[in-house]
Amino acid sequence: MPRLVVLSEGFSGRAHELKAEITTVGRIEDNIFQVPDPSVSSHHCEIRLKGGEVTVKDLGSTNGSYINGHQITEAVLKPSQILRLGQIEIRFESNLPTGPMPKKILDHTQIVPQGIKLDDLDKVNRPATHNPAFIKKNNVATKIFIVVAIVVGIAIIAFGVWAIGFQH
Repeated sequence: MPRLVVLSEGFSGRAHELKAEITTVGRIEDNIFQVPDPSVSSHHCEIRLKGGEVTVKDLGSTNGSYINGHQITEAVLKPSQILRLGQIEIRFESNLPTGPMPKKILDHTQIVPQGIKLDDLDKVNRPATHNPAFIKKNNVATKIFIVVAIVVGIAIIAFGVWAIGFQH
């Protein structure tokens, strides 16, 4: 049975067997495979099983989806390849017969200790295609909601003050 095995420290050993035709992967609980890491988007990607092939489709994630260091929007995932979602590295394993695991992949796997400082991240050997900058999404809807809530709150208080003054 094909499966995803998380390699990143703090999540290492977590695995998910790919049983469904479509497996959603992301930070929040409504995903089939939840990876609760801030660098992983709430709905990061889909893993699809189609006719013996496994494909990964990025769902417009903030920090991107990468296979062996190459950013993808949709691509075939082969056994022993490393899927990176944000800062989380996941190895795809399958019981289908394959050749020996390439040495290059083994050399790419790194354990990043917990508690590392942001300044130290630049010292970690990474593929040249990686962009370490996290892009924060601008959530206009949340800002509008907060402004409307404040205006409604002020209106309720003003009405209460007016009503108390009206009774006297």
